[in-house]
Amino acid sequence: MEQLPIVRPGQRVVARSDGKGGMVVSVEKIKGREFAVSAQLKGYVLDARLLMDVLGSMKMPGSWFQVWCKLVAAQDPGYHGVDRTKAPRGYVRINQRDLQQLCTLSAASVSEPSQFFHHIGWMRTAKPGVLQLNPWLTVAGTSAEQEQWQKEWNAAKGPACIIPSPEYPAEWRAARAQAKKEAQTARRREKVVALPRRRQAFRQASA
Repeated sequence: MEQLPIVRPGQRVVARSDGKGGMVVSVEKIKGREFAVSAQLKGYVLDARLLMDVLGSMKMPGSWFQVWCKLVAAQDPGYHGVDRTKAPRGYVRINQRDLQQLCTLSAASVSEPSQFFHHIGWMRTAKPGVLQLNPWLTVAGTSAEQEQWQKEWNAAKGPACIIPSPEYPAEWRAARAQAKKEAQTARRREKVVALPRRRQAFRQASA
């Protein structure tokens, strides 16, 4: 048996097919965020430890973290509560109600983080009830499948993925609240035009 490679801090083991039915194992330096910023890179995802560090650094409600974890877990073909037969590999068939049940959260507590993760390009809606998580962030499949899912994401003009700063969730919520307030103010300023009322002609009943 060949000696296993030594993996030092900041490195990871990468296994690739040698094209002859065997496997080539090598050690690569973890480049971290570089894997997520360019759609041209193939076969890589954001390092899991770095992704958890990003999530742990963001100042956001705990329910948002819970929703993301459940979505990542739902990629597993054998995950309970998700019918994978109704969605192709690399996609998650799940609606807001199912997500509520998996997370044991209210509709609002599931809807808000879902909108946020769409906004920062961590997932997209492929069709009603079917989500695709950004294949540069998380993948449950082979490297060949990942490359295909990346092509599908680009072909669908999926949103650009960003790694938000710790304060960004609060800034996003504040911007949404301000936009909602301005929309309500604009509606109140609209002039209501009263439509002329037509008098109904009543016929006097004959005795």
